[in-house]
Amino acid sequence: KKELDKRVNKIIEDQDILIDSNSKIVWKNHPIAKLKKGHSYLNPDIEIIADESIELESKIKLEEFLKKWLNNYINEILGDLIGLTKQKTENQYLRALVFQLYEKNGVIKRSEIDNIVKLIPVSERKKLWGMGIKIGRYHVYLPKMLKPKAVEFRVSLWKIFYNLEDSHKIPKFGLNFIINKNYEKNFLLLCGFEKFKEYFVRIDILEKLFIKILDNTKNRKFKINADMMNLLGCTKENFYKLMDYMNYKKEKTIDTYMFKGEKKKINKLIKFDKKENPFKKLLSLNIK
Repeated sequence: KKELDKRVNKIIEDQDILIDSNSKIVWKNHPIAKLKKGHSYLNPDIEIIADESIELESKIKLEEFLKKWLNNYINEILGDLIGLTKQKTENQYLRALVFQLYEKNGVIKRSEIDNIVKLIPVSERKKLWGMGIKIGRYHVYLPKMLKPKAVEFRVSLWKIFYNLEDSHKIPKFGLNFIINKNYEKNFLLLCGFEKFKEYFVRIDILEKLFIKILDNTKNRKFKINADMMNLLGCTKENFYKLMDYMNYKKEKTIDTYMFKGEKKKINKLIKFDKKENPFKKLLSLNIK
């Protein structure tokens, strides 16, 4: 008991701990606790791994320390995502975007929210970058949540909360283009990849590809070049297929496609019933 108490004090004093790939909190290569399902996927509970000899007082002391440490760790790695729940904005459309982006774990298809995006005043849009939000051609997302450490940690918490099997593997970091018919599109979107039939493309790379296409477009036509293919890291044949999957129209001229411009739409005003305001849910989110 004396030795166990001494170790607890040492753990708290050194704070030399980490979370391994099995969602266990490790001290000096020894698991001392594990993460388990909490009331939300970003708020896991902690279960102490200890011998029965440990004193209750020491166990509670260790548990309180680990909860505080985990809370700081989550905020450090997933700060931009957690921060969405703390934003105070007067514009209802900006609040709608922030709310939906949080609900979609930091990545949402532009097509699903474009009607709201277009109704956000230019003056309010300037606030988005300060929130860590990027509005791209294909997605609205949090760039920092696509970093390897953030992806790995988010997915590990997601697996714990939804009790997912290990068959859901994160794609190898560094890959921008993947061919795999067996990947589940919603899980891959959580990992930062968009699906085009059997192809998956990293969403930030997809935005860079769009910029390259836009820069090379003249008279609504663009020609495929090596920079575009190198950006994705795919073969010419696969790139041709991807263009078809993305609904770009092939022209008669070799390697040339028709650029898809913006379609003009009449925006309809979106009104929310104050009694059924979806943003009230933000107030109930207890994320610290």
